[in-house]
Amino acid sequence: MNDRPKWAEPSWNNEQRKHAGERYRGRNLNLSRLWTYYLGIGGDADEFALDGYLNGLLGLAPGQMRLVDTAIDELSADGQPGPVGQ
Repeated sequence: MNDRPKWAEPSWNNEQRKHAGERYRGRNLNLSRLWTYYLGIGGDADEFALDGYLNGLLGLAPGQMRLVDTAIDELSADGQPGPVGQ
């Protein structure tokens, strides 16, 4: 039985997480570089939590989700995503 209230994990959170993960994978971004950039713009999740979020396993607060989106957009815009896995 799940005792979590229905408002604890809104459906938009799941959709936002799925969308962020798709964008991250589709843009071939490096996780460590994304995490470092995300921290630099005010993110507070550790790299493990960011990885979990991008793979649909963990949630983040709405403000942190926006920072992840910003980091993905800004790293993609510089045209240098870096090789996968490095």
